[in-house]
Amino acid sequence: MTLDITDAPIDMRESVEQVLTMAASEMLNHRFDDYPLEAVGILCVDGSVYPLINQARSAHRFEVSQILVREAIEALNRRGFSPIAVYHSHPTSSTGPSTRDVELMSNMPGVLSVIIGLDGITAWRWEDGLQSVARIELPERKVDGEPT
Repeated sequence: MTLDITDAPIDMRESVEQVLTMAASEMLNHRFDDYPLEAVGILCVDGSVYPLINQARSAHRFEVSQILVREAIEALNRRGFSPIAVYHSHPTSSTGPSTRDVELMSNMPGVLSVIIGLDGITAWRWEDGLQSVARIELPERKVDGEPT
């Protein structure tokens, strides 16, 4: 997979906030389309997103087969896109990673994991421990039944 940014140029790491800002609208639309379930997808360096299907069909966790993720990344690479992160939503909580999120990230060092929560969008990665890479605040926008 080509999601590891450990060896990426410094300017790429520093521009993660810009990518989040460019992609915020599309990721939020995906979050609202999939509500009350967790939305999941792939974020590309140009700010485009590639939604995936949460196979767990859960509001508290996501699941996507590694085969589908690999196929999606390969298809994006063939089309000239550069995937840099896997994103998912927390429909009822903050952008802080859950215990399961931390476990997943610890098994994918250097890979960006973006969480869309009620309080914003945060990019995380695991490299000698959990690190917040970038964060953006969101304007308030709710769907029917969403917690305040």
